[in-house]
Amino acid sequence: MLCNVSTFMARNRDVPDLLERFMIESGETQRWVTVNEIRTYFNLDEFSAPPISGFLQRIYHGSFFSCPYRVERIEKITVQKKQRRVVKRYLVTRRPQARRRDPALPEITATVDDSHVAEKG
Repeated sequence: MLCNVSTFMARNRDVPDLLERFMIESGETQRWVTVNEIRTYFNLDEFSAPPISGFLQRIYHGSFFSCPYRVERIEKITVQKKQRRVVKRYLVTRRPQARRRDPALPEITATVDDSHVAEKG
């Protein structure tokens, strides 16, 4: 739905889904990306750059639990387009899956002060 529009401006709430889609379609669990690569891939306008870079910065500084990716490192690189510019590139990595409790595991019962307390394992 997002790519049906010739030029689309990413909103803050769209960026996590766009990043996840970008990484899945690249087929990699870790790679260096720039904001311009994401913008070009999805045919986004220049007004989409601040929400994208802001989100990448946010998942570098802390977790964004609904997004399965995080930024491990940020580097400044020089690119030569019409003029020489310094841009940031982000090392995006898939976070490890959270381990879920196995329902087949038995509950552990401990005795505390002669009363039984059930503890989930």
